Amino acid sequence: MTTFIWIVIILLIWIFHEQLIQGAVFIGFFAAIGALLFWIFGGDASTGATIGFWFGVFIGIKVLMESLGAEYSTIFEYAYYLLSLPLWFSNRLQHILSEPWRYIFKTNWLGESAREVVRPTLFVIQIILYVLITPLRFVNAVCYNIIVYGVTELYDLFFEVLQPSQHNEGRGSWWTWLYMFPVRLIHYPIFHGSLVLIEGFVWTVIDTFEPAVTLYHGTDLTAGQAIARKIGTRWTDGTFTSSRGGWGGYGVYFGSRRNTAKGYAYDSWRLSDNNPVMIVCRVSLGTILNYSLAPDYVYRNAGQYGDSAELNKYANKHGYTTGEWWNSRGGYWEFCLFDWQNRYNHPWRIRPIYVFNFRTGRAEHIESGLRHWLFSKPVINDITNNAWLATLLVVAVIALFVFGYYLLDNWTLLTYRLGFYF
Repeated sequence: MTTFIWIVIILLIWIFHEQLIQGAVFIGFFAAIGALLFWIFGGDASTGATIGFWFGVFIGIKVLMESLGAEYSTIFEYAYYLLSLPLWFSNRLQHILSEPWRYIFKTNWLGESAREVVRPTLFVIQIILYVLITPLRFVNAVCYNIIVYGVTELYDLFFEVLQPSQHNEGRGSWWTWLYMFPVRLIHYPIFHGSLVLIEGFVWTVIDTFEPAVTLYHGTDLTAGQAIARKIGTRWTDGTFTSSRGGWGGYGVYFGSRRNTAKGYAYDSWRLSDNNPVMIVCRVSLGTILNYSLAPDYVYRNAGQYGDSAELNKYANKHGYTTGEWWNSRGGYWEFCLFDWQNRYNHPWRIRPIYVFNFRTGRAEHIESGLRHWLFSKPVINDITNNAWLATLLVVAVIALFVFGYYLLDNWTLLTYRLGFYF
């Protein structure tokens, strides 16, 4: 009888081995995050680990039930919107305060001669607002660059250790999975995880001075994986490809509201794999051109019957990196990061932090993890050719070394707080 029970258990483990691996990832991941958060805020790390453990169990059961045909996507999508509401509000507040008059100038109701006076006046006011909302930019940079990006990316990296996406690292073969386990452990969470933490810290410093906001891009999962991931040899892997047209110019389009991206993701003309997704990105918009404050001929070229080339030509001549306009038909703001030369495809201006799958109602696992923001030749070249960004990068690196020295100098205290002190 005992032998029969063990045979049944082994068969069940074999049948559901993928779901069990995912469940183990969820449980370990949330237990670790719970312990870390409780420790940071002065609580008991073991209590946080317990809470995270049971939350992970709940998610793991959900994964198992979903594999059997249960539908939970709507519930988890609502949970996502609810739990991310504070971050969404903080990000929207920064975006609104950086240019509060955009809601007054949805159309070019102001005369052209008056606009010539209003544009430089608003630019001066914008500089004052830039200084005033610096603390808010810092808070958002920490939340999105370190916490959100760090957590979701470390999840991807640990997931690769337990359930590799590459055949040469153990996908589809238990023997390869076993002997490649140490290699995956060093390659993903240790090596790439260290790079994630470094670039999250560096971009927090940069975003505090070079404003970035979190915006949303709707597409399908096939495109989302190709845009966000670091693996692959095609030039389109890890890139945003500039649009060949559009109502706001040639470039990469984003919405400030998640429903805007959701609408594009569900567009049947764009959806190719029945997986509508939203790529959530940190976007450094740079100098923004509000078409409603531009000359009349520029404003007329925005929209369904306009000439995108004219918009890009005007932006290039006057040093604008982003165009914004009110899509009256859709009832939302759209932002076009001018990219007709595909200069920012390997991003520093566009930095994916996670991909949300509307069908499953949760963040999508990106095979091998997201492409790094900082460690690629095009990004380094773009930064080093810009004196302001190069200065910020030096400041960020110095701050990183100071922070690292502080951690080493207080290592005994930190390990004691973590419960490793003997």
